[in-house]
Amino acid sequence: MGNSHFRFKQFTIRQDRCAMKVTTDACLFGAWINSKGMTAERMLDIGAGTGLLSMMIAQGTNVKIDAVEIEEGCFEQLCSNINESIFASSISPLKADIRLFETEKKYDLIVSNPPFYEKQLKSEQSEINLARHSDQLTLIELFVQVKKWISENGRFYLLMPHFRKMECIELASSQGLFPTAIALAKQSILHEPFRVMFEFSTFGKATETEEIVIKKNASVYTDAFILLLKDYYLKL
Repeated sequence: MGNSHFRFKQFTIRQDRCAMKVTTDACLFGAWINSKGMTAERMLDIGAGTGLLSMMIAQGTNVKIDAVEIEEGCFEQLCSNINESIFASSISPLKADIRLFETEKKYDLIVSNPPFYEKQLKSEQSEINLARHSDQLTLIELFVQVKKWISENGRFYLLMPHFRKMECIELASSQGLFPTAIALAKQSILHEPFRVMFEFSTFGKATETEEIVIKKNASVYTDAFILLLKDYYLKL
């Protein structure tokens, strides 16, 4: 998915000015969130990037979305992608450091596909470092900010590498956020999970856990993946 643009059924994501591109796992994440049927008036997209998640969720709901992005080039692309879409009236792009973001709003729905890595090898390109690494926003800082803005019955959806699963649960718990649903994403039935998708809330209940396998083989998607992505991918 490294093309300069990626066309979906109801919108197009242009990504030539954004370091981190559209990925299969991010698409799966957006579709998984929508599959939960969450009713929300306001949504916050933390680290909105190209606007992929905001537009996927705008397609599935009537929610009003604040899409926050810090990196200049990516923010410009976010704005243009939103303005060229049919969802422009639903999504407000905001250029801000989420740690300094101020609002009186409470959000029923908060989503984030944040920088994945802390204290690991970095690229020489500063934009990619900002997108991939969390020196600018650590995981604990993310949970602290989410707790400030989540509504009483709100949900927080988070995509992370699978190896950080237990770390996420522990840090979220320290801020009074508890996993109500977890999905483990696998490239194939033969692979170990490589991503984990969370649904957190402010109240504890039994956690629903599932596995989602992306492909039957190198060229064929699984029925579960097709069911989730058929409203978005052009060729499904």
